[in-house]
Amino acid sequence: MGHQASATAAAVRGLNTRPRSDHSLLICLLALFLVNSPLNQWWSNLTLSWYAMFIPWGVIIALVALNQYRQHRDRADGD
Repeated sequence: MGHQASATAAAVRGLNTRPRSDHSLLICLLALFLVNSPLNQWWSNLTLSWYAMFIPWGVIIALVALNQYRQHRDRADGD
């Protein structure tokens, strides 16, 4: 039972130590999807407030900032 628990803990550590570049790639793909998809046309045809078109950009900027913060924190913990 102890060996199985340590293997599970090692697997969880492996998931937590994935490089942040993977996250950067996913954020980039999300940005491309939001900007160059039919969703963009649908979003612009809705009768929303003037600032509604900037919400996806705000989300992307927040995700990039969070990713950079975590990268910086991980590097500081590693030193």
